[in-house]
Amino acid sequence: MIGRLRSQTMEWGKSLIDWTEDRTGAVTLMEHFLYEPVPKRGAWLYTLGSATLFLITLQFLTGILLLFYYVPTTDHAWNSVYYIMNGAYFGVLIRGIHYWSANFLLAVIGLHMARTFFSGSYKAPRELNWIVGVILLLLVVGLAFTGYLLRWDQDGFWASVVGVKIGSWTPLLGPYIVQFLIGGDVVGPATLARFFAIHVWLLPAAIAPFIGIHLYLLRRHGEFGSEFEYTDRIAKLHERQRQESYSQLELEEDDYDEAYDGESLRSEDDDRDRRDGGG
Repeated sequence: MIGRLRSQTMEWGKSLIDWTEDRTGAVTLMEHFLYEPVPKRGAWLYTLGSATLFLITLQFLTGILLLFYYVPTTDHAWNSVYYIMNGAYFGVLIRGIHYWSANFLLAVIGLHMARTFFSGSYKAPRELNWIVGVILLLLVVGLAFTGYLLRWDQDGFWASVVGVKIGSWTPLLGPYIVQFLIGGDVVGPATLARFFAIHVWLLPAAIAPFIGIHLYLLRRHGEFGSEFEYTDRIAKLHERQRQESYSQLELEEDDYDEAYDGESLRSEDDDRDRRDGGG
């Protein structure tokens, strides 16, 4: 009975996939999007980019769910977080996923950047993708910084005060950064409103297109050290070596011909001298 239900479920699923593929081609597009050849050596290190993308997506989804209950005012921010943790259905789970995935995101994106740097993946023709990745790293750090204040507790408040003070020492732009973030003389309601707008609207709107550019450039140039890149490089190396060997062989043949011609001329001169001397 169980085996028959399992086989029927598999047949229905296969039929649904075939129906979707015939009418939309979504399966082929998804396979092309997800499949990316990577080197066999250290292959798991090349999954850090996919893990980063997964964690960013998880941040977006759980953040949207938290918006249903969060109130971005100094009077209700902490109370709304408390209600999410104690009164809302699955609130503890959703906020826990949002909180811990944010911490894991910073760690994973740091490891991803380290792998990219130490493997030399930032070199031509991938230097533009490296720049886009650095921009994404800075945007994610900004996302983490602005989200920390939204709890509106002592930790978030004073961490934001310290962070803004550090930003005030930025050459030339320091005072403008402080005025933009705080919205007044001290951290208060205007600061919370601005951090909320930056965290929920501005930074996600900036991150999304940069992720698209990053993925496009990755698909265009492929992973550094992937099999097809090595095959192409080895083929070009062999072709260059073959051409160099041909050139060297032609030079040797030319030298041999010149030496042979010179020896023949000397032999003819010697024969002519002997005949002249005998006569």
